[in-house]
Amino acid sequence: MTRLALAAPAVAQRKRTPRCAGGFTLIELMVAMAVALLVLGGIAMVFAGTSRNRADLERSSRLAENAHFALELLSDEVRVAGYFAEMSFVGVAWQAPDPCATTLANLGWSSAPFTAPVSLAGYKATDATPACVPNRKAGTPILVVRRVAVDPTPPASATIDAYLQVSKCPADPKPWVVSNQPADFTLRDLDCATVADVRRLMVRLYYVATCDDCGVDTIPTLKRADLVNAAFVVTPLVEGVENLQLEYGFDADNDGFPDQFLTAPDATLGAAYGEWSNVMAARFYVLLRSNDAQPGYLDTTKSFNLGLAGYTNPANDGYKRALMTSVVRLNNPAGQRETP
Repeated sequence: MTRLALAAPAVAQRKRTPRCAGGFTLIELMVAMAVALLVLGGIAMVFAGTSRNRADLERSSRLAENAHFALELLSDEVRVAGYFAEMSFVGVAWQAPDPCATTLANLGWSSAPFTAPVSLAGYKATDATPACVPNRKAGTPILVVRRVAVDPTPPASATIDAYLQVSKCPADPKPWVVSNQPADFTLRDLDCATVADVRRLMVRLYYVATCDDCGVDTIPTLKRADLVNAAFVVTPLVEGVENLQLEYGFDADNDGFPDQFLTAPDATLGAAYGEWSNVMAARFYVLLRSNDAQPGYLDTTKSFNLGLAGYTNPANDGYKRALMTSVVRLNNPAGQRETP
């Protein structure tokens, strides 16, 4: 019996080669890079805008802060102008001495005849610059304030500078003394035993300079020249003060309140308007600018009202500006004229 062997057909076995996990194709890479660049560009724009806004906000905040500080500083000084302790000025002849005087004989004080310097005076924007005011900006005035220090000085320490001592004892031979010699301060207090307070005479000139650190920058700055140790010492106070205009309130009827504001005494309006001793208030116009220009900021229309000095012209130079104004009363001379 013949067996038929059925041969199983040979199954061709094909080997499957697994596909390798390949990288990006060139097109995919370019698309990814384009998307990434767009995202980074958006982030950069947001960051730049945020930084610019923060810088602008900081610039504006600093400008406002400097403006308030400058106005407060000037206002505080004017409020205490004419403070000469318990001094009585009955029968005085007021003087307006050279604000740059450094010697005792030229400060405006005398007992026979009785003379004393005015509490407040000024130089107009067009007046010549005193010798003790360096780097004054053209077209800006100068404010001169006189008073004594609020804190007393021990009589033995009163040297070089001039000091005022006022007597409160009826038995003293004189009502007051101005000197720079400690041995001269012998006046007494109410008990006629204690030595009366001795206070340093102060002369301060406020003005706008063309620079803060002169020779290094050109930042307009409010400065003060102080009489210290028989010489004037200049101190920068507020950066960015570009303009300072002043008006003085003159009291014509002796009631302690201003009747008219002028930029300087003018006797043609009446005798009372020609004397610095009749100034009972001061009006300030303080114009500040930012210390650095703001990119892209242009202003072709904005001008500022400086009172009797008129309006400013648009600067259009990239700097932001702010104007602060205030009227301040001279408490000491005005208070002496008020009716009890």
